[in-house]
Order: sequence, then structure tokens, then C-alpha cells
Amino acid sequence: MRITKESIKSRLLSDCHQFVDTANSYSQQQFNHNPAGKWSVADVTQHLYLSARPVVRLMTGPRGVLTQWGEPDGPSRSYAVIESLYRTVLNTGVKAPASMSPRPDDLNVGQADVLERFSNEYYTLAQATKSWSEQELDSYVMPHPALGKLTVREMLSFVSIHTQHHLALLPIN
Repeated sequence: MRITKESIKSRLLSDCHQFVDTANSYSQQQFNHNPAGKWSVADVTQHLYLSARPVVRLMTGPRGVLTQWGEPDGPSRSYAVIESLYRTVLNTGVKAPASMSPRPDDLNVGQADVLERFSNEYYTLAQATKSWSEQELDSYVMPHPALGKLTVREMLSFVSIHTQHHLALLPIN
């Protein structure tokens, strides 16, 4: 069953609130701490922001830009199917491309600023769904660096799945 645009919007906002609430439970020191060579909570927040940003740009720009990636190969797949594909790809050891990885210069601001940047991007993405019809969400595709071409609906599902994946990996506070 495909996820509706209202459900996607609600899920993205819920994911954002859940992530920010969790991140705000850390002190500034905990937020910036890199445990055993892993990303800090600040790094994860920046990664999620960097990952959502191209989706926001494509969804808020002219639809014609999306035609460069062709048409969908079939109907949009369900949230559960996209989640399963992502887990399968993760098991291959795939890592975020450099363009989606946090840089130290990106984090020379306080915790509140990093979280505000993240939140603003997710709110903009959720709001962008309003200008798309249900049909358009299934008619255009976007490239994903590990999953290949995804319909806009699938990409929005991925943003939620990706957020939940990283939320589950945050250290218990």
C-alpha cells in the first residue's frame, strides 16, 4: 500500500520532532562527542540535513528538472519495500558519499544552530509536499546514490526511513 502525501508530511514532521527531542536531551559535550570513531550526534544531524537538502531543492524547484532522470520504472513501492531495500544496501557496507558527510566546518556553530538548520530543512520538505499532487509524486524520479532511481514518493519515504535508522543508532542518553 502506498503512503499518501498527508501521511508522508506527518511522518516527516514526526521524525523531525523525535530527532530534535532526542538530540536536545544531550549536553553540548555529548552532542559533539565522537564515540570510538563514529559520528557524533552533531555529525548525524548534519548528515541528515545534507541528505534532505537535495530533495528539498528538487521538490521546490521546477518539475522539469526532474525529467533528466527519466520516468519511473513502475508504480511507487511501499514504505516497507523501500525500507527493506535500504537495509539490504546497508548490509553491503555502503557509506554516505562525501557530499552527504559532515565536515568540521559545518559544525562550528552551537547545538541549537545545527538542530535549527536540520529542522528548517525538514519543515521545508514537509511543506513542499503540499504543492505536489498524488499523481506527481509517482510520475517523477530522483536519483539516490545507493538505491538508484526513486519516485518522489519513494524518496520522501526514504528520508523518513533514513531519519529513523539514524535515530535508532544514537547513543542511549
